[in-house]
Amino acid sequence: MTFLQPYLLFALPLIALPILIHLINQNRHKTIHWAATMFLLQARKMSRGMARLRYLLIMLARMLAIAGLIFAVSRPMAGGWLGLSAGTTPETTIIVLDRSASMEEQGTGSSLSKRETVLQKLSDLITNTGRNTQLVLFESTSSEPIEINSASELLELPETQSTATAADIPELLEQVTEYIVANETGRTDVWVCSDLRESDWNPSGGRWDSIRTQLSDREGVRLYLLNYPETAANNLSVSVSGVHRRESSTGAELVMDIRLTRSEKFDERQTIPINIVINGARSLLEVEMSGSEVVRNGHTLPLDDDSKSGWGRVEIPGDANPADNIYRFVYSEPAIQKTVIVSDDEQVSKILDLVASNGVDQSLTYESVVLPSASAPALPWDETALILWHAPLPTGPLANQVNKFLADGKSIIFFPTESPGDEKFLGASWGNWVNVQAEPLAVQRWRTDSDLLGNTLSGSPLPVGKLNIFEYCELNYSELTLLAQFAQAVPLLCKVPSEQGAAYFCSTLPIDSASNFTENGIVLYIMIHRALARGAAVLGAAQQLICGEVNASQTDQWKPLDDLSADQLLSQRRTSAGLYSHDGIQIALNRPLSEDAAAIVSDEALQRTLSGINYTKINDEAGSAMALASEVWRTFLIIMIAALLLEALLCIPDRQQTTQKFPGVPQTPQPSTAS
Repeated sequence: MTFLQPYLLFALPLIALPILIHLINQNRHKTIHWAATMFLLQARKMSRGMARLRYLLIMLARMLAIAGLIFAVSRPMAGGWLGLSAGTTPETTIIVLDRSASMEEQGTGSSLSKRETVLQKLSDLITNTGRNTQLVLFESTSSEPIEINSASELLELPETQSTATAADIPELLEQVTEYIVANETGRTDVWVCSDLRESDWNPSGGRWDSIRTQLSDREGVRLYLLNYPETAANNLSVSVSGVHRRESSTGAELVMDIRLTRSEKFDERQTIPINIVINGARSLLEVEMSGSEVVRNGHTLPLDDDSKSGWGRVEIPGDANPADNIYRFVYSEPAIQKTVIVSDDEQVSKILDLVASNGVDQSLTYESVVLPSASAPALPWDETALILWHAPLPTGPLANQVNKFLADGKSIIFFPTESPGDEKFLGASWGNWVNVQAEPLAVQRWRTDSDLLGNTLSGSPLPVGKLNIFEYCELNYSELTLLAQFAQAVPLLCKVPSEQGAAYFCSTLPIDSASNFTENGIVLYIMIHRALARGAAVLGAAQQLICGEVNASQTDQWKPLDDLSADQLLSQRRTSAGLYSHDGIQIALNRPLSEDAAAIVSDEALQRTLSGINYTKINDEAGSAMALASEVWRTFLIIMIAALLLEALLCIPDRQQTTQKFPGVPQTPQPSTAS
């Protein structure tokens, strides 16, 4: 409990006023022992016990009335986190807002989403408590802190509106700790508002170690987790992959894989209507669904022969989360799926070339080129979708070329050389080789929700756990995301966070002396071709991009292709799903598919992740009317009134005392009136 007028609590000693008055009255008259009254006193001893009890109850009622009055005028606040906190006013309040697509899920019987609910409740909390505190916002689409003048601004800021992005909670908390240290914020409350999705929290990631160290050692910092972990039982999400145009014996057609995912398993069979919009023309597809997922592979739609490129949407009926009911796509004549292998090792380059040149889609053209490390600067950067780099890490002008390659949205996978040097790139460097030939290492953890090692479209996991590693190279890194690891967080595959392309580091080689990657070839094959597909998505005249992973400067010149995209604010294009065109290139922006995964961080995992940090967890629901804090002075006022009524009842004299006007003096009987 906290108080809006805490200085009035200094009046609490007034509760002792009835006791003080009693003591004063007790010493007002001098006691004189008189023999004639001693017998009367002895006669009244039988009733003194009840009289004393009544007197004590009257005194307690008066004390309770005074206490109720003092607490009422102090304006107490209670509810939610306030019942667990010390109630001291923070100098700085930091709000960490998860704006991911999953936060748009609405509550049962409510039109408010999780994001809207948390903004409303935090605004009410800060406004009602009247706290003179500095407000700072960290939101999941930007790394820059936003200082807020008033809590009411939380509901109106463009930086708090809905997005179709994912969230990186570890990165946000790293930014928060840096801000606290750099600005010496003093007594600080940090509110982390999220739906606890595993894909956003990544509880097994290596960045949590530094976060725990920073926050646990910082005095005056309290962490509040305002969580919305409940998921709608029957929420559906739709996504599309493998969209491409092809020529058939009957003419041109559009091929796509359509995937429906349900938040919870539902055994009853349902018919789901799917609307497919292509260049403004609609068609209906009905899909029978039971369980938690259904995939319609290779669904084809006829196209005009002269329709070489176009755009489209796949839509399902509205449900609890409107952010995952539409998926956009664009198509054109497919670009060449080109991979360049930079290596001086014939054995390694031969294996990588074999994997990259054999494609997963027979309608696409795959091309693989091997270059020695000395020829890397002459690499065909504009035509290449993926680079497999088995050479010393790039430095100087070559590093700048690789950075531009990544900024264009393409992919690169780094493999360690036989004798790693001291080069450092993207905050990572290779260390020494470690030989574990006697007892091969097995992968213990890997991310199954997204990225290179995610589950297949059918939901089946890749056989990553069957990999055996005989040799691996130590990887020194600071801000990489672990995608696969051995025991004690030793990395096998890492990813560098990036707004555009993707850079990966694999700590072993696909040769028999280092691993069984070739024997268990499906993992290596899927890993490389997923990286290739990601890089190829930005080649050609049709590009599939992820919301939040494009630069704002790129979107300024984009022209909307449909009415839904035209409604988006220019400043919010990079974080909102849409269809656009620019310089003859058609672009589809969509939410990350990791947002469709409903897995929630368990209480045990959360406790391990935040071990040593002073935090309070508050679970809430979207659309809930329960306030985080509300004034309860009325309760204390009722207590005061009840205490005064009790005191009045106890002070009513006995009935036999009211029949005598003068106690101890015999009364003259009144004559009866004759009737």
